[in-house]
Amino acid sequence: MAKLYSSNRLHHLTKLLSLIAVVFVVTGCSDPAQSLMDDYAKRLGRTLALELQDPAPLDLKPLPSITATRADIAETSISLVELVATRSCGLDLLLGERNSSLGKVMPPSQRLKYELAFLKQVHPCLTNPDIAPDLQQKLAVIASDKARQIDKHWQNFLQQDETLRQQLHPYRSLSEPDSAAGVAETMQALHSLLALQQSIAQQNWQQASSINPEQALEVLYKANTLSQLQQSLRFSQNWLHSLNQQLEQLDLKVLCPVGKPTDKAEILNTILLQYFIGKVQLYLAQLDGAYQQLYPLLEQLYQDTALAQPIQQRFEVPNTKLKAELKRHVIWWKAVQQHCPKS
Repeated sequence: MAKLYSSNRLHHLTKLLSLIAVVFVVTGCSDPAQSLMDDYAKRLGRTLALELQDPAPLDLKPLPSITATRADIAETSISLVELVATRSCGLDLLLGERNSSLGKVMPPSQRLKYELAFLKQVHPCLTNPDIAPDLQQKLAVIASDKARQIDKHWQNFLQQDETLRQQLHPYRSLSEPDSAAGVAETMQALHSLLALQQSIAQQNWQQASSINPEQALEVLYKANTLSQLQQSLRFSQNWLHSLNQQLEQLDLKVLCPVGKPTDKAEILNTILLQYFIGKVQLYLAQLDGAYQQLYPLLEQLYQDTALAQPIQQRFEVPNTKLKAELKRHVIWWKAVQQHCPKS
């Protein structure tokens, strides 16, 4: 699994280059969710004789840098003679892996796996009669130090892993309408990481070392659901806010004079039922459903970290604002129905 995930890390650049190629080569290709919103807005604009302006560009503060979130951890070491002596309790292979050229540059996920495996594997050594008492004592001190430091390794994993940070960056496209692709898989991956977090908190090294974080990362990388979701929430909120501001400037009394029948009422009713309720509102409900399932898990995972507030700004804040804009839009439609009743 580690080799598979490591190879996927190499695909990050390939994936980025492919996306750039799509932008330049596949001209005219549109995002289905954005097309849905654009179609609705254009129909409203034509019917209301309103020149609708595009929303302002999205603005987003960058994530705290990897350097700013990195926890410094003191290294421990044992001699080659001591390493060989741990062969009788099976610790030598693990220590040898850490001291290899690749082991010295482990990414955060693999380093976390190593530390958990060490804490699990070291305990039999502390009572093994083939291990000298002075080495047992040294291993006990190292184990105690590593147990105190494991939370720092966990923090480094959460805040520095490439795949996890990728999920917090906006994706180029929005979530697909009428699709729940990736939500169930992403939930499962987040539950797995939360189970690992709990095992670490309980210092249950046996259980913690049995949970491979890279399997969860593999799922998150392939689905990319969190990245799409936060972009969809932010884009939809920004789009609907801009639309509401422009629609509310209309004088509905002028649009539909009292006592004068107009065919606009029928057209507006069709737009309301088929395009707003039947498509836009349905899509926004889909986003909220995914948010309700995924955000609480993400929030729990990152609580008390430097990324907790940026995650809130990317998910909770736009979702709350989107609900407010949706309510505001419904109120506008109620006013339209009052001033422009069907004949």
